[in-house]
Amino acid sequence: MIKMEHLRNQDIIVLRASGTLTTQDYDVAIPELENALELSQGKLRLLICLEDFQGWEIGALWRDLKFDLKHLGDLGRIAVIGETTLEEWGTTLSAPFTKAKMRFFPTDQESEAQKWLGMEERTDG
Repeated sequence: MIKMEHLRNQDIIVLRASGTLTTQDYDVAIPELENALELSQGKLRLLICLEDFQGWEIGALWRDLKFDLKHLGDLGRIAVIGETTLEEWGTTLSAPFTKAKMRFFPTDQESEAQKWLGMEERTDG
């Protein structure tokens, strides 16, 4: 499952991925990401939070790679927050598919990831 939150005033998408991602997840996520790219004032930055992430169905992985190649130079920094060494390796292996700077952060370093992206502190209320 993919859940997204668009922080328009900051040109940031917070993307939370959990379980096994499917082509149906990408049918919803890709148009939303492409719309955010059109609306952004600068390079769109991503905060990707992997929560109990199990990987991709093969069709979903293909959709992910096609999106990355289509938007090779359209993204700014990408921070990936994950739980395992495998997710850290996945971040490293994904880097050649984008011109954006990518960096992995363990789950206990989410605030550092937000600072690295240049996220403004959010206040509720």
